Amino acid sequence: MSIKEKVTIAFGLLVATILVLFSFFIFEAYESYRRSMMRTRLQRRALSAQTYFLNRSEFHRFSFLILPEQKEMIFDVENQLIYSSTGPHDYVPTKDLLREARRKEMYFTYKTPEWPSPKEGVALSFNYQNRNYVVVVTAYDLNGHQTSTNLFAILLGGNILSLAVIILAGFLFARRAMQPFDRLISQINTATVNDFSFRLSFKTEPDEASYLAGSFNQLLSRLQKLAVSHEHFIGYASHEIRTPLTVVKGMLETGLAYDQTPEATRESMAKALLRLEDAIELANSLLHLTEVEGLNPNRLMEDVNPVDTILDTVSYFQEKYPHQQIDLQLTEVFIENSPRIKVVGNNSLLRTALINIIDNACKYSNFKPVQAVITCQPFWVIIDIIDRGIGIPDARLSEVFLPMMRAENVGTIKGFGLGLTLAEKIITIHRGVLNIQSVPNEGTTVSIRLPAISI
Repeated sequence: MSIKEKVTIAFGLLVATILVLFSFFIFEAYESYRRSMMRTRLQRRALSAQTYFLNRSEFHRFSFLILPEQKEMIFDVENQLIYSSTGPHDYVPTKDLLREARRKEMYFTYKTPEWPSPKEGVALSFNYQNRNYVVVVTAYDLNGHQTSTNLFAILLGGNILSLAVIILAGFLFARRAMQPFDRLISQINTATVNDFSFRLSFKTEPDEASYLAGSFNQLLSRLQKLAVSHEHFIGYASHEIRTPLTVVKGMLETGLAYDQTPEATRESMAKALLRLEDAIELANSLLHLTEVEGLNPNRLMEDVNPVDTILDTVSYFQEKYPHQQIDLQLTEVFIENSPRIKVVGNNSLLRTALINIIDNACKYSNFKPVQAVITCQPFWVIIDIIDRGIGIPDARLSEVFLPMMRAENVGTIKGFGLGLTLAEKIITIHRGVLNIQSVPNEGTTVSIRLPAISI
């Protein structure tokens, strides 16, 4: 069911319900008024029964002004009928009714086969010469019931006609309201699957359709960037993996054809093994990147001590690069506030991000001293990794987080272009921010901002 049909049905049901409730209110209000008027008329006829004892001729003359199907009965203190007027004898008061009527006025209704609606009656008592009498008057409100029937027919017909008009108006309203979305759908249907340059055209009016089209275009822009990134990634990854495998194949073929001694064969195999290790390292990096991209940030709920994490990372580099100097500095602001803040995440992942960042700082600075500074701001813990290396060209700063992307000035320095990509993914999963500032031939500063919780 389309939205237009749903809007039409909902609109029709809503207005129809309002009309039915309003019609029911009108009908019930009229019925209440009719019953009230009929009861007043019956009361007046019952009160006039007192003239029966005062002036019977006047009573009979007054009785000509009667209601349809009117019947008058007077009972004495022994509940004996002492007077009964002309009219249909279709109701006999019970003793309980007469007893209650001596206490208070009683209004009642009863069914008869001659009329579709109930007849109505009033029973009340009065005293005459210290004796208590009960007068019972019944009648049929012919004009009132006919008016009720006519009113019901008018309301029913009016509701049916109004409902038809409402459904038509609701359909036209929904159709007009959904026209902007229909135009967007018709544009989307003409788009091809691989055309990431496609964009929706829409009016600049501030309505829901324009907001939807704008959001859709933004999504397409992000998908286009992602597609371009994946194309570059696949191209560079294929090249990087194919290169060592091709070299290994050439070495093995050469060794198989020309190596005559075990020493020469062992040398060829060692060179091939070194190239295979590069390919395995690249494959492991790609797998690690894939695993990180599939992580759920809500599952990173460990308490992380950033000082312990970076100290552990420094210890790792003291083993990997024994002559590398890494200076760790804790600012006074951090030392003062560190007992009252904590970072929530995954220690192993943050250690991986720091290893990749510091490893780049060491390699691309020709192993000059690297500085790590930890400070804090309200709601943030900040780790700055500063080197004095070759830096990153300005044209490449916007691409440093793309996988397999390396700047032109890296020369023969080994790497796959995945370290910063992996680090950025990890910091993003921790709801943090990774910023890079660099000046070619002067150095690079990588700033990690992690959200902190006050305790």
